[in-house]
Amino acid sequence: MRPSVYAPVVLIMLGCLVTLLVFHSPSNCFRSPRDTDPIQAVSVTQPALDPLTRSEALRQYVRKACKALDFKESKKQSVTLSHLIYDDTHRAIYCYIPKVSCTSWRRVLLKTTGNLPSEENITSITRGQVHSIPLPRLASSKNPEEKLQTYKKFMFVRHPFERVLSAFRDKMERPNELYDFHNMIGKKIEEHYRGTTEAEGHNVTFSEFIRYISEPGPGTAEQRNEHWLPMHKLCSPCSVEYDFIGRMENLEEDADYVLRWLGVRELVGGFPAASKPVNASQHVAKYMEQLTRAERLGFYAKYLPDFLLFDYKFL
Repeated sequence: MRPSVYAPVVLIMLGCLVTLLVFHSPSNCFRSPRDTDPIQAVSVTQPALDPLTRSEALRQYVRKACKALDFKESKKQSVTLSHLIYDDTHRAIYCYIPKVSCTSWRRVLLKTTGNLPSEENITSITRGQVHSIPLPRLASSKNPEEKLQTYKKFMFVRHPFERVLSAFRDKMERPNELYDFHNMIGKKIEEHYRGTTEAEGHNVTFSEFIRYISEPGPGTAEQRNEHWLPMHKLCSPCSVEYDFIGRMENLEEDADYVLRWLGVRELVGGFPAASKPVNASQHVAKYMEQLTRAERLGFYAKYLPDFLLFDYKFL
């Protein structure tokens, strides 16, 4: 067996060691599938706790993980600054991560930043409009450092596998009105693994998709697409200290808390439901079965920092 085959296993072993030694708790890395239902194993949630208590626990966990992993990242990197949306009126900054309810959050911010008339309901505009109306980003702000120091900052995370599965089902299994993923990315995956574009990117398998986005190294622009780029690369949680970190798994409660915390709940009328839900969590077991052990290990290796930083279990 070539040394490269061992790389994903070594990375995951190291990740488990960090979890076990630094956080002084038994690692879930090598849990048997028989120990728990695959769907229930997706996330680490504490529903009995209130949103603020959950967030504080996760923020502490992130700080410890960042220190243990000695992450070298900069909050000034362009990918992070371009994903930090700010609202001067309410002095808030949101780091948007695609496939973590970011369309709903964009609806909220379109209202709070004054991009929508006060009388217009945030659910009345189309998904296309939501993503085409520009929102202010720190990348183009004159004083990003000052905002980062003084504004309320929040982000939401999701289980890495569930997030990537949601992206695949949304972008590769059905037409997309905003961007031709089949033509721009599906064809490249097809050509990469089959040497042809006969299907024009319309029948990429989940196995091919996972192999493509999990390849070692920095990858191509298509492999680094924001819809599946690891969450820590988008939001730099080791250099940006977020005041609130919510989970997709507790979205309803956590989002409502954030709206009240920012003082905008009455303005927006509550957190909007997803306009095109994919419900990836209901399909985890089905798609996981389509992957070989090597493909699973490759995925875990690529997304290992997200698992460790945000306290998610391997499936």
